[in-house]
Amino acid sequence: MRAADPPMTDSPWFWVYLFATAALIALALMGPKYAARQEQIEREFQGRQRAAQSIGGEEPSGALSSREKTLITLRPLFLAVAAITVVAWFIFWRKHIVQRKQL
Repeated sequence: MRAADPPMTDSPWFWVYLFATAALIALALMGPKYAARQEQIEREFQGRQRAAQSIGGEEPSGALSSREKTLITLRPLFLAVAAITVVAWFIFWRKHIVQRKQL
């Protein structure tokens, strides 16, 4: 008689996959709010830079940030969490699904 398969939730890779997926969803949901706030922070900084350049007699240079184009984005974090999600899913699938078929 075949032994009972351990539940999926016993695998740490299941939990890594689950939490990484939740992190991707959270990043997608908070992205627009983050972009608006980041744009505001960068514009304030750029305004101070331009004021200092004007006081120094220089012509202000550089384009101002917009919501679509900021210096700091969530893209690196999004890509890192997406990579973790893919790796965790693949390892979980190999360990849980493939081993189940071999039994």
